[in-house]
Amino acid sequence: MSYAVMDDGELEEVFFDEIETIAGKIYLGRIEKIVPGLEAAFVKIGKGRNAFLKLNEINEVYKEVVLKGQEVKEGQKILVQVKKDASGKKGPQVTTQIGIADRFVVIFPFKKVIGVSRKIEDASERRRLRTIAFSLRKKYGVGVIMRTAAEGVDEEEIIKNFERALEKWNQVLQKFRRSRKPKLLYEEDPVEQIVKEKVNSKIDKLIYNDRSLLETLQKYLQNLPKKPEIEYVEGDLFEKFSVYERLKKLLSRTVPLKSGGNIVIDRTEALTVIDVNSESYTDAENQEELALKTNMEAIEEIVRQLILRNIGGIVVIDFIKQKDPKSYEKLLSRFKEVAKRDGTRIEIFGFTNLGLLEITRKRTTRPLDTLLFTRCPVCSGTGKVLSQKILLKRIREDLKKLKNFEEVTLKVHPNMSGYFKREDIKKLQKEFKIKLNLDYGWHDPNSYEIKAKTKKGGK
Repeated sequence: MSYAVMDDGELEEVFFDEIETIAGKIYLGRIEKIVPGLEAAFVKIGKGRNAFLKLNEINEVYKEVVLKGQEVKEGQKILVQVKKDASGKKGPQVTTQIGIADRFVVIFPFKKVIGVSRKIEDASERRRLRTIAFSLRKKYGVGVIMRTAAEGVDEEEIIKNFERALEKWNQVLQKFRRSRKPKLLYEEDPVEQIVKEKVNSKIDKLIYNDRSLLETLQKYLQNLPKKPEIEYVEGDLFEKFSVYERLKKLLSRTVPLKSGGNIVIDRTEALTVIDVNSESYTDAENQEELALKTNMEAIEEIVRQLILRNIGGIVVIDFIKQKDPKSYEKLLSRFKEVAKRDGTRIEIFGFTNLGLLEITRKRTTRPLDTLLFTRCPVCSGTGKVLSQKILLKRIREDLKKLKNFEEVTLKVHPNMSGYFKREDIKKLQKEFKIKLNLDYGWHDPNSYEIKAKTKKGGK
């Protein structure tokens, strides 16, 4: 199931069902190897590369319930949940801190934690939900986190939701105890998961193209204080609402700002760097005001791009330099406010001595660009090819090596077509005393092909 979230015609979030993710799934795994130096173990879960598990997070409750009081050892079966999908050369990361999520609650069988979503700001509502969570933890002995969707929901409905989550957990535990080989034990229904995570009172309208979804939508809408309008539309909704077209623009390296500035996004395996530029934006009385206005506008777009591209991990933002320290305080305050729109946790560490804003965004699934794009077979992902000057120099060196040839056919990439002028061809012909034929049908901009005929007519 694919979905898109749009706000006033702007694409805010998109997900394709072709994205392969195992984040959140619960597996029976088997410990293949323990690495004492890393305080970690590699766990076979039956999905490609072995998963990585930190051993220091395994608590006594887990050992008692799952391992029957034993210490962790190689060859042992173990219950784990995928925390992060595989990324690059790294396999998936798993945890023993199992969490079962439902519409209003998340339960943690091996933790005694209680909590309320930070997005619920009303103090009295937070106290009410915390009281309910404390009561459930005391009665059932599991950790309970109240989700944002629980705001304003009757206690009776929350308890029913909690009991459903608890039943799911009991089924997982029974499957684990009956099984021996690594296997998948639990995964959420993808349709229910998307509706549960994305449909809330802030949504004005839901448009869908699969009639079988109606029952699921109505089920999750019944407890919402403000219900969105529902409409069925046939066909490809992404095509009809120009989602594909917007994706082409928004997934480019440079993203324009409405004022005339832009942000430039470069993602590496270790971190993502975002640079803010003013460009042609000059509608301000002085340079300081110009920088602050552009930076403020960039914050909105940066958060939107983080969500849209599903960028996770370390993010460093290079705003336009400000002279007034109060300007940085305003930027930090604004960024914290806008970041609340993101359903994924963002931690903001503040500005460095160089004026760079450091943040982290929780990474669980792969970034969107890894689905939409593949590594370029020509540039190997660098985005760069040899310059025409360097290529021409190499061509000249190879032409020098030719002896007793009267006609040469040089095959080059089409990007050389504007580089070879008639005068250049004449110079090469005169210098090497050959007839030079140019063919712009070569496939690789980093190389070329030379075919020559001898004076006797042979090849």
